[in-house]
Amino acid sequence: MLSVFCLSCGNAAQAVDRLQIIGETMGTYYAVTIDSPGELDTEPALRDLVETRLNEINAQMSTWDDSSEISKFNQSDSTDWVPVSEEFATVVQEAVRIHKLTDGAFDPTVSPLIDLWGFGKPGRTAVPEQSAIDRALKSVGMNRIEVRMDPPALRKSVPTVQLNLSAIAKGYAVDALAKLLTTTGRRSFVVDIGGETRAGAAKASGDEWRIGVESPEAGLRQNEPPQRIVSITDASIATSGDYRNAYVVDGVRYSHTIDPATGYPVKFPPASVSVMAESCMTADALATAMMVLGCERGITLAEQLKVSVMFQTQQSDGTIVEEAVGRFAVEVPPKENASAAARSDSRVVFVAAAVLFLLAVGGMAIGVIVSRREIKGSCGGLASMPGNDGKSICELCTIPRDECVNEELRMQMNSSSHARDDSGDVTEDRSSMAANGDSAQ
Repeated sequence: MLSVFCLSCGNAAQAVDRLQIIGETMGTYYAVTIDSPGELDTEPALRDLVETRLNEINAQMSTWDDSSEISKFNQSDSTDWVPVSEEFATVVQEAVRIHKLTDGAFDPTVSPLIDLWGFGKPGRTAVPEQSAIDRALKSVGMNRIEVRMDPPALRKSVPTVQLNLSAIAKGYAVDALAKLLTTTGRRSFVVDIGGETRAGAAKASGDEWRIGVESPEAGLRQNEPPQRIVSITDASIATSGDYRNAYVVDGVRYSHTIDPATGYPVKFPPASVSVMAESCMTADALATAMMVLGCERGITLAEQLKVSVMFQTQQSDGTIVEEAVGRFAVEVPPKENASAAARSDSRVVFVAAAVLFLLAVGGMAIGVIVSRREIKGSCGGLASMPGNDGKSICELCTIPRDECVNEELRMQMNSSSHARDDSGDVTEDRSSMAANGDSAQ
């Protein structure tokens, strides 16, 4: 999955006033940032509050925990109603809704196909036989799962059907933490779990939170600027990516985006899809579904649902082409912003140099002046976003991550980098919910 990360909108002094914790959950990282914390807010207290809540959700929906609710449901071969918690039923109910909205593109029962194609179990690089795919398809289909809310319970019509909610559960966990923070009086925050992000109310300064969406090229080049920097409040962004997990057999590339309808990997999936919606759970599921739907069908659905979506597609020459609707369509891409800033700076430098030439007494003076002028703009537009002191908040592309003076951004980037490094570039591979969960369809 591609990263979504929070960019501080203030100067270094303001960042000190914020409280942030970073940890591990669901096989990836979590990061919670609170603006203007109260007197009773401390790092240990906030961590305990957050991790207690995350542990509750894992106990319901982690397929890596044999005693969890989802594991017990999967282990059962009964077709009777199985009582579950209200939270578990709520997530499955949303999964059923998204399944119907996307004509089956979102399907949390697709795990048998993921394993068959070798994306759930590392090491396999062979194309399965059609007969094996047909057998697996008999245990796939969200239409084989029923859910009720009063009393909360699940039932499956086919005993071998297995649920895997990792393509929606991280988003739900983000929403749950956001609700927890809001109800305890912490209204201005950003919650990030493995790139699924929700921002709360605006900061004390009145500024919105700025969320950066990673470009697929970030996995190939260092200091790659974010594809988008979006200012949001009370909204969520989720991103699913594909390009990092695939294998080639006889010259054919097989991606881990599996189409539940055919049982085969999607031939030309997007490199990534980012969805902005009020609920992170909904955005999470839709981002996964749109990897299967593809750009044309996905854009049509996004317009019908009135959600903001950005597709990034990798061309044969390696370049990234994007199509977007909603907020993503009106935001200026940082890379274009960077180019414009560079052109603007170049014109300023040219005019300034001409004036200085007329005023200077010799070439040495000109050399000194020019040597002190560093052209900015290669940092994805961040150089044109000054803090309250009028200076750039972070030279994202010209200062190494470990030397960045913006502590909040540095910690976020380090956390995201470690999550990718630890999991071989795909954080879902070791998810406590399920291998390859939320980008596997």
